[in-house]
Amino acid sequence: MNRLSLMMMVVAVVMSVVFAGGGTLEVDGTEFVYRVPQSTCTNSQIMVLFGGRNWPGDKTLKRYDFADFADRHSLFLLSPSFYDRDYWEPEAWSGNALSHAVRELEVKFSLNPSKLYFYGYSAGGQCANLFYAHMPERVAAWGADGCGVYPFPVTNTSVSAFITCGLKDEGRVPISRHFIYHYREGGGRIVWKPYPGDHALNPEALAFARAWFDAEITGSEVVGVGEDDTLRIVPLSEAEKIDIEFRNYFPTDEIMEMWLR
Repeated sequence: MNRLSLMMMVVAVVMSVVFAGGGTLEVDGTEFVYRVPQSTCTNSQIMVLFGGRNWPGDKTLKRYDFADFADRHSLFLLSPSFYDRDYWEPEAWSGNALSHAVRELEVKFSLNPSKLYFYGYSAGGQCANLFYAHMPERVAAWGADGCGVYPFPVTNTSVSAFITCGLKDEGRVPISRHFIYHYREGGGRIVWKPYPGDHALNPEALAFARAWFDAEITGSEVVGVGEDDTLRIVPLSEAEKIDIEFRNYFPTDEIMEMWLR
């Protein structure tokens, strides 16, 4: 076997792993990559994973590594290969493209229309929160990492969310915190978890995201409330002892422990 043949076999194996139980949709001039969970039913839900700036969907699915998590919850993963044209602004064109892709996936697999989960890093984090603001009635929960653009004024706060960010990502930290204060003051519950480091994609942030969505999907009850910066923890019954703009609601002990690290 020559070197070229061996390389082609390796590429084929890698691609079969990435696309195992999945495929692509071409919608409104944009490729959407999807992954099918090991078991499905008509009530299986869809999680949209938005990648970093101009990432193709297959790269996003591979880098985020949500496959095992998705299998546990019978979740379809859908990742757009958005490219330029201010795609993080859903009002322009990308919001309709995503809605059409979701509908195509629902029809293709006979899924009942249900609320979506949004998550993204960097420009993908912008998409997660801006697309939620654009279509709040379709979203169950959302999360963002390393995000620096948010909607103002903050008018949609009806679902739980979380934001993670590296403390050395100096431009995005104050912008994120400003948004978080408004989201909480508007009645929304949002967890703020900073990490050491810069703007790079953080494996710990990805682990936090998977654990948080796991708790959200399973409907876990609040086990405690924490205060930004001081890391003070109080029981739910004493939540008002923490000013609302600094208040984190923890759905599980695991999330609370990860937040404290």
